[in-house]
Amino acid sequence: MKTHFTRKNFIAIAIIFFYVLLALFSGLCIDSINPVLKANNPIQKMGLALGFPANNPGFCGWIFLGCVSLYILIFAAAFIYEMRLAKYYENKIFTKKYSLIYLLTFLIIFGVGIGIALAAQYPYDPSFMFNSFLFVVESLVIGLLIFLILGSIIMFGIMLYVNFKHIDEPFRFFGNKVKNQELDEEAQEEENEQLLEEQGNLSASFGEASGNDNNFNGAIAGGQGGNGEVNLGNETVLKDKERVFPGLCSIDYFSMSKVDEEFDDVTDLSFLCTQFRNYLAKNEKLYFDIGTIRAFISGLAASRFIILEGLSGTGKSSLARYFSDFIGEESFFEAVQATWRDRTSILGYYNDFSKTYNETEFLKRLYSSTFKDNHINIMVLDEVNISRVEYYFADFLSILEYPVDKWALKIMQLPYDFDAPEHLQDGILKISPNTWFIGTANKDDSTYTITDKVYDRAITISFDDRNEPFDVLEDVSKLRISFTKLQELFAGATNNAKNRLTTRDLEKFSIITNYTYDTFDLTFGNRIMRQIETLVPVYVACGGTKEEALDFMFSKKVLSKLDGRFEDYIKKGLTNLKSLIEKTYGDESFKLSKHTIDKLVRKL
Repeated sequence: MKTHFTRKNFIAIAIIFFYVLLALFSGLCIDSINPVLKANNPIQKMGLALGFPANNPGFCGWIFLGCVSLYILIFAAAFIYEMRLAKYYENKIFTKKYSLIYLLTFLIIFGVGIGIALAAQYPYDPSFMFNSFLFVVESLVIGLLIFLILGSIIMFGIMLYVNFKHIDEPFRFFGNKVKNQELDEEAQEEENEQLLEEQGNLSASFGEASGNDNNFNGAIAGGQGGNGEVNLGNETVLKDKERVFPGLCSIDYFSMSKVDEEFDDVTDLSFLCTQFRNYLAKNEKLYFDIGTIRAFISGLAASRFIILEGLSGTGKSSLARYFSDFIGEESFFEAVQATWRDRTSILGYYNDFSKTYNETEFLKRLYSSTFKDNHINIMVLDEVNISRVEYYFADFLSILEYPVDKWALKIMQLPYDFDAPEHLQDGILKISPNTWFIGTANKDDSTYTITDKVYDRAITISFDDRNEPFDVLEDVSKLRISFTKLQELFAGATNNAKNRLTTRDLEKFSIITNYTYDTFDLTFGNRIMRQIETLVPVYVACGGTKEEALDFMFSKKVLSKLDGRFEDYIKKGLTNLKSLIEKTYGDESFKLSKHTIDKLVRKL
């Protein structure tokens, strides 16, 4: 929403300006002394037919009409602009506050206009003043009648022209569906204007192009000037989609080849974690604490967005990369750029110059994963906080909160009857349920602070310390695990009553969470509680304990929010919290939380 005038606003002002011109023209015609047309012209006769007497306004009457006309136009422009301000600040046009502003604007403009008009009537003569008033009323009324007559004729002409031009096309009164039913008419118009600016006149740009190459490569080259034809067997068909979406159409084409669906029968999450840790140590010389591996695997169950943050060179990117390699897949890596400001940086945009959609590698990977729905799709955003995550990744932060069947992205508005790529019907791409997004984040002066909005939706794992090397003597093989099997393992872990948090577990945990709320005003909502209830049983199935899982979540979801706070009471409160944790869980539990507390205390 912006506060400048839209095209619709300018059209409304132009219509009012046209009416004002007709009112002035009517005044010129009904002036009985100096009519612009001959005496007894049709406009004068219309006035007589309406019961108005012949009128000689004189100079005073014309000043009156000029002031009224000018201030009708000024009030219309001011009223339209104030409505846009109301929509911008209040999200409603007719609030009590802005209704008073509209009324005040009307009274000020009316007062100034009538004041100048009355001042021009001096010396005041009731008969002349009445004559001027009658002249203004007659001009406005006759101008309105002419405006309605001409407007009807113009609209009739436009209807004839449009329908003759599209005489062979079906009539669709409700052709364009509103994208969001909660948007009002003005907001929807602005959205359409933005789409037009991004896409250009897409319908007009579609059409046949010259060329003789009719194989699939020619179809892909159609986006850069080829003819957009596809040769499948003996059938050659011109398809606009190969010009607009060359990359997505190539994925459609190659998806017809057989996808390897041979997977290992993995039945134990604890074995999966141990095997993955040993695989990293023996084959890649990467050494991770088993708790980190358990947090990573159980984090996949609790959220589709994982953030790996910490010092540079601690293996954040490698963990994400080699997990895909370990399960027989290939992860996707995208280096985030500092210039990323919105969704077009990762999803692309329609290029009006080339008449093609600028397809990013990120978009193509999302699209290709819809054809391999049983393969785990890991998409890594490297240095996720070198730009603001909540800007370019905003759509995904919202969509991933919905049920899986609602994971849909509107890529662009397509013309009516456009033959879209196979999994881009109506311009909407459904994110495959087998997809996880992993962001790596460095903490230094070159990066932005990740906001609580992002942290609350993600599972965050810290890489702050170097891990000690260890030897792996036995052979370690990869485990090809399918998306279906991984989900079955997660479901089995959460459905196991032994793994889930009991009432007693929640009561103990609430002792320290209630303390943080009372002391630091820190708490968490239902989203984080759902993550805890999902992560804990999976973490236990990975070979850990409930206390370790709660420790991990408490340190990352609660204590991390104290970083950067320096009130006087914080240090004492943290010291008392550490004592409360030891009293509730013992000296050897909640090591991550106590380590976090010690770091926070050292900063104070």
